[in-house]
Amino acid sequence: MELIKLKFEDEGYASLTLNRQEKLNSVSKKMTEELFEALQLVKENKEIKFLTVTGAGERAFCTGGDLNELHADMNAEEAYEILHPMKKVLFELATLPVPTITLLNGQARGGGCELATACDFRYGIESASYGFVQANLGITPGWGGGELLHSRIDSGLAAHWLMEASMYSAEYSYQIGWLHKVVSLNELRSKKVFQSFLNKTPEQMRVFKKKHVTHVIPQDLSRQMDEEVRQCSLLWESDAHKEAVQRFMNKTKN
Repeated sequence: MELIKLKFEDEGYASLTLNRQEKLNSVSKKMTEELFEALQLVKENKEIKFLTVTGAGERAFCTGGDLNELHADMNAEEAYEILHPMKKVLFELATLPVPTITLLNGQARGGGCELATACDFRYGIESASYGFVQANLGITPGWGGGELLHSRIDSGLAAHWLMEASMYSAEYSYQIGWLHKVVSLNELRSKKVFQSFLNKTPEQMRVFKKKHVTHVIPQDLSRQMDEEVRQCSLLWESDAHKEAVQRFMNKTKN
């Protein structure tokens, strides 16, 4: 694996790092494949207590899909084919048999927020901001993370965030229940931030996760996520999306 790092730590947990620091850890096709492969390895390991997910560097956890691959001139069918594999990654994360913790080392935008929302718990640094900004690009969440958001926080707050498409501060993200802890970067990088989890057994953590999934994950979640991907794909050909992507690409060139 080149674009992610997966490590089974001596203390009994697994750590996964998005490793495209120069691209703000944006998700490419290859990274998607590596993420899915890594999650299968985690599922097969019965000795781990939980999984942490973070990003390389200090600027961003993840800024969503790589726009060099997610170009605006795809038709709806092509968009669905390129988006759907990350839906599978998010569903695997949400239903993994052990708890998952996102360690948000920097900003998360668009699909980056979707990826973080797929995890059970989110710890973020004080200086970062987070946003489901897809609506500003003329689309909706494309990996199924919007559906997950409705199961993670109050549904009204979730709908408002998705429609508003704003970046939220760490403090406000904590207030609405999306973040579970707000810490410094040094604290985030230390194992003390999840020390209490390390004191539990793998068997305990699997029982807790199963109960959590029963209470917060709808039985038809996979179908709902598929539908969200399809709805996003249908918007891919819209003028609003094409124009928004062009504006973004022009801005990054200047």
